[in-house]
Amino acid sequence: MSIDLSISDSIAILTLNNPAKLNVLSSHFMKKMHEKIRDVDLVANVLIVTGCAKAFSAGVDISEMEEHSSESAHLKNFIDSEWECIFHVKIPVIAAVSGYALGGGFELALMCDIIIAAEGAQFGFPEINLGLMPGMGGTQLLAGIVGPKIASEILMSGDFLSAPEAKAFRIVSQIVRNDELMPKTLALARKVSHKAPMSLRMIKNSIRLSQNVGLNQGICTERLMFRSLFSNTDKKEKIKEFLKK
Repeated sequence: MSIDLSISDSIAILTLNNPAKLNVLSSHFMKKMHEKIRDVDLVANVLIVTGCAKAFSAGVDISEMEEHSSESAHLKNFIDSEWECIFHVKIPVIAAVSGYALGGGFELALMCDIIIAAEGAQFGFPEINLGLMPGMGGTQLLAGIVGPKIASEILMSGDFLSAPEAKAFRIVSQIVRNDELMPKTLALARKVSHKAPMSLRMIKNSIRLSQNVGLNQGICTERLMFRSLFSNTDKKEKIKEFLKK
């Protein structure tokens, strides 16, 4: 079991590397992930999260869940803030999904800003079949994208979504051939990584805000972020270059 992080040309790639167990998520696994990416926004402009061919991640380790009662899950704080580490990364995050993205694995992908899926990717929340429900934000993240009615059907049925179905629900932005997953993801990451770092962070914050506040407050906050970028070095240089042309 390992989690690999490589950084090149302002692009960080986090690879979940436990193919024998389909990249299941455990407390130990997520602690290592949190440690790997804690300061990634200081050394990169874009983060790619990917898994193996068979699975992005098949979800939370069922054997670890089996050990807990309701009382111990509360007292030992099972699934804590470390499990949300991808969601709190300040730079743009792209999920490159191949194979299964189920349960916690689906939630991990939903925490990313963009999801690119290989043709055979499958998404779903099978927790209902175990008498459980998502615990890493899945109900909130999914409903924010597809709306409460569609989210209810997906979460309550336990059915899987194919990559085309996920794209139809606007969960996935692109579907690519299996052999093109990383090349296409890297091409997008390179394009994004060359943009102004502060602008990227502000756009990400503003989009996240839109899911949590009303329209009027969201627009007001967006405008404050927009104005704050006027002292940004990138803005000054790029506008000068544009006006010269």
